[in-house]
Amino acid sequence: MRRLSAVSALVVIISISMVIPASAAVGPTPSAGDGVAVDRSSGDERAADAVPTEAVSVTRADEGIRYDLRFSRPAGADRAWLVVRGSARVVETAGFERVTGSDLTRLRWTGEGSASASVVVRPNASDPAETATTEAWTFTRTPFVELQWVADGSVHQVWPLAERPGNVSAEVGAFGRYALVGATETLTRATPAGRVDLVVPAGAMADAKGERVADALARAARDLDVGDRDDATLAFAAPPSVRWGGESVPARDEFWVNADSRLDTAEAVWLHEYVHTRQSFRLAPEMRWFREASAEYYAAQLAHEQGLIDRSAVEAHLDGDPSTVTLTDSATWAGDDVPQREGARTLAVLDRRIRERTYGQRSLEDVFRRLNRHDGVVTYAAFEQTVAEVTGEPDDAWLGRHVNGSAPVADQYGPDARPLAVALLDRLGVDGAATGSTTGAGGVLTAVRGDGAAFFIVATGFSGVAAIPLYGALRRRERRERATGTALSGSRAT
Repeated sequence: MRRLSAVSALVVIISISMVIPASAAVGPTPSAGDGVAVDRSSGDERAADAVPTEAVSVTRADEGIRYDLRFSRPAGADRAWLVVRGSARVVETAGFERVTGSDLTRLRWTGEGSASASVVVRPNASDPAETATTEAWTFTRTPFVELQWVADGSVHQVWPLAERPGNVSAEVGAFGRYALVGATETLTRATPAGRVDLVVPAGAMADAKGERVADALARAARDLDVGDRDDATLAFAAPPSVRWGGESVPARDEFWVNADSRLDTAEAVWLHEYVHTRQSFRLAPEMRWFREASAEYYAAQLAHEQGLIDRSAVEAHLDGDPSTVTLTDSATWAGDDVPQREGARTLAVLDRRIRERTYGQRSLEDVFRRLNRHDGVVTYAAFEQTVAEVTGEPDDAWLGRHVNGSAPVADQYGPDARPLAVALLDRLGVDGAATGSTTGAGGVLTAVRGDGAAFFIVATGFSGVAAIPLYGALRRRERRERATGTALSGSRAT
């Protein structure tokens, strides 16, 4: 059931205790219900008492979403400052002073004790296409806030809002890369692959659909065997008023999707954005296509495996006119959707090739998983080597032609067979072949759209052409045998 808060200003208190002496804490020690203990350090070997204590409260107020942050001065810090980027406004400070002459909002720490700052993000302030607000809730981007300090000649930093400390209660919402604060419902699914939390604002999605989406995400978490599983994935059902589609933050296993997006479609934006959260690789420029291509391909595959769509829907989605773009060269792309279209189609054929060459023992998932484990940036050479390791074929010229080259991939039959089909049928005297009319050969090709059908027509046509001399030869042989048989019969009668 949805739990609607009756108060106009909802407060989420998330207190994060760092691994520091208790005497360094500012304010009362948070209780178990206030939040989750999280190490916010930048990952270096600095002493534990060098990390500042943070206390963060997130409040839904009339002006938008307000973030109140409190810090203790980092031990040993020669100087410290706070940086706020984007459209967020600093509305109140204590222990900080604004630094002028900077494009960024910079606040310098002025004392030795604790300091605090309040930051507000107004709905529609940064991007109207990705923010929304009602009387019951507000959805918007979480601001970028960074605390920096210099100690022992080194610069250190923490991002108090960047790392999600865990979901807050369903009464008040959740925040990560985006914040959804107010009347919400959180649908949680526990799987062996990690927990999935779907946060839905009140009234944005029917209860039954929310359950189906949460189930689909949980099953995808179990079934997609590409590695990079985390303890939890945070998904937001963004209000229908935001832009169509979604956005993912793979580094934090978080994404949002427009609540009106359907599951029973080959595009399956819910599954597309989820696949992005399973991509931990870093791609070189020539491999940029792989991020969207793999998400598009596996979204359709997962939708089919879950029975949301049939196989013909997958094939129709991946079908299309042959393209001579080079995936590794974005300068040849006709538009930004090339990875989703030609890239996904290429991966579909590559997946089939891998399965055939390994007798069904391996698939594109094995390539995907190894790329996730790859140490360093994934270049085309690294991708080519990974495919070779998975298939056991060190020299696969197919990749050179269709990924690093411009040879078109139409569907499972390879290059487009339709022009050949038209020419053949036209030679056979079928009307409308060359003109592409809706009757005759043109009508046949239109009715049986796709290169597979064209391949069938070509094969059938060649069979018919080859049959003409064959039947002629058989008729001549039959006449000779009859004549020979007649002569033999006459000599016996004599």
